[in-house]
Amino acid sequence: MVRLRPLFLLELLGLLGFLVLLVAFTLDHRSGRGTLVPIDAAALSTGSTSERWMGIFFEDQKVGYAVSRNTGTTDGGRLLEGRSRFRLAAFGTIQDVITAQAAITDAQGRLTHFDFFMLSDQVRLSARGEVRGDEIVMEVSSGGETSELRFPIDQPPHVQLSLEALIARETLFVGKRLEVPFFSPVTMSQGTVQYVVEDVEILENGEEAWWIRSDFEGVESRELVTSGGQTIRQESAMGMSMVRMTAEEAQRMPTSEAAVDIIERSAVPLKGRLPESRSLRRLDLSIQGVEPERIFDQPPLQRREGSTVRVEIPLLLELPRRPLAIADDAALDPAWLEPTATVQSTHPEVVQRSASILAGATDRLDAVQRLNAWVFDYVEKAPTFGVPSGLEVLRTGRGDCNEHTALFVSLARAAGIPTRIAAGVVYSDQIGPQGAFYYHAWPEVLIDELAGPDTHAWIAVDPTFGQVPADPTHIKLIEGDLDRQVEILAVMGRLSFELVEAR
Repeated sequence: MVRLRPLFLLELLGLLGFLVLLVAFTLDHRSGRGTLVPIDAAALSTGSTSERWMGIFFEDQKVGYAVSRNTGTTDGGRLLEGRSRFRLAAFGTIQDVITAQAAITDAQGRLTHFDFFMLSDQVRLSARGEVRGDEIVMEVSSGGETSELRFPIDQPPHVQLSLEALIARETLFVGKRLEVPFFSPVTMSQGTVQYVVEDVEILENGEEAWWIRSDFEGVESRELVTSGGQTIRQESAMGMSMVRMTAEEAQRMPTSEAAVDIIERSAVPLKGRLPESRSLRRLDLSIQGVEPERIFDQPPLQRREGSTVRVEIPLLLELPRRPLAIADDAALDPAWLEPTATVQSTHPEVVQRSASILAGATDRLDAVQRLNAWVFDYVEKAPTFGVPSGLEVLRTGRGDCNEHTALFVSLARAAGIPTRIAAGVVYSDQIGPQGAFYYHAWPEVLIDELAGPDTHAWIAVDPTFGQVPADPTHIKLIEGDLDRQVEILAVMGRLSFELVEAR
């Protein structure tokens, strides 16, 4: 009997996405509910506990550790606990990131409750959830506000910590395949984890171990598991790995001088150099390393033909001047105007600030320019490892592209301006000797709902750079909130570009 350990790397990759990409929450949003009770481990009657420690590496450098504990309860269920700590840098700013999570399963191994907590710099996120019939009910606290989220489910899924309770009974052999329903509190995404046992390896002590590959929405990792159920190593395609260690070895954190710069290490290479990238009108790139379909095709904002992507932006003078109010909102996607857990567009503070900024605005484009300029001037540019919150950024005035985007979208939706979130990559000549793309987030605004096909109804703006429209080095990979983030994780470490033309 071989036990397959939980998907540590999937959650760590999701957390890595927190640090380099946009993070936002979707679905039902209600404030201040406070109805879910957090897991109290001390109150549970438990049996013996098993514990394991793993060192976390990014490529060849240690960045932190993770520890997990598995304890039996008197009713036949399991109490599963885990925590991790990272030390990372972004553009030279070093921060520690701490996570903690817990889950409870019943005697049949089904998930009943879970908690999640993350702390980094000034950012604090906590979430708790439980399975109620045909849905997961979660409460998320961020930026001083609590929101309730509901996720419909067909069957009780597993979180990272509870996977072991289901798979522990499986006998593994080469070719064995499993499909497990899965929910990630980190990325707020759900789907099916597919497992396949790919190979067997004989360890130095003569013991058998199994290489098992997992795939969740295109995000792959693999792990080496002994016949006794011990995970020795886990690896991802983008360079993250976890290695079994003693508690003492695992907790040796890297010094500040040795901290990995996650922005530089996750950069997307470019063959060729872009001159005056912020002044370009059009950019053509050859897509390499991934399927071209991974790049958004949304003419004329971004057009993909074969393995080439073209981004062409209009002149500001070419953009229409429409009334601030939407002419006909019947055809609009409600998500472009609704609040979410991190886009608090209906909060009184956000509504009041938006009205103040836009007092006297003559049209929608004028309003977009005012909001963009205000956010650019107001928010201090500082790398922030954590979850963005428009309300929190309004209060603190500090953050990176995620925070600029969350605040802009909150203010724009508060004014009734349809706005959506884009995430992808943008060029910087400050990464590496030749420049490179790095992962970035920005808003897109509907400026002309009456526009015909193949016209600029939507424009990309960038409050981090103070651009209206945003320059064409903004290559869009996803559109939407956190549940789409997994799609970007599937290309990280593989995507690259070659310059075709820039003008």
